[in-house]
Amino acid sequence: MKDKSLEELNIVRILILALSFISICTALILFLLLPVLKDYEQINLRENSQIGTVNSFKIDLKSSEDKVTHLQNINKKNLDQFQQKFDEKKFNQFLKYYFKNIKITNIKLQSQEEYLYKKLKIEGLMDNPKNFYNFIDALKDYDNLIKISYPIVLKATPKGIAINFYIEIYSD
Repeated sequence: MKDKSLEELNIVRILILALSFISICTALILFLLLPVLKDYEQINLRENSQIGTVNSFKIDLKSSEDKVTHLQNINKKNLDQFQQKFDEKKFNQFLKYYFKNIKITNIKLQSQEEYLYKKLKIEGLMDNPKNFYNFIDALKDYDNLIKISYPIVLKATPKGIAINFYIEIYSD
């Protein structure tokens, strides 16, 4: 018996069925992929926005780090002074180089200012005002970070110039 199945084959019908199968598959693929592609676009936009924000923050952080490093380099001496422990005996010896008859009085801190370690009232005698200016210049190179506070009272006496002033010692 001879097979006649190939003779009865209708090419137009096969083409129509193949094209309809391809179009149904394409429609299903598009129907399933379009929401995913839409979500992908939104996620991609959000990611690009976040990357831009992160890069902006990195630039700001780098700029801030550079400023901090620059300030640390400029103020290295002050930062080192700030970290030193205050030695009252050593400071008394330092004062004797510039003043005579020194009297140091501890002042109770009324408000707790940040990093203010101690406040002292200094009373003494000096020969001329240049000693006080030399003291101020030498204070910049002293081991601790010390600020001279107002009022500074100078009074002429028979023994020399009496001076009264306050200092604030800063430390961590």
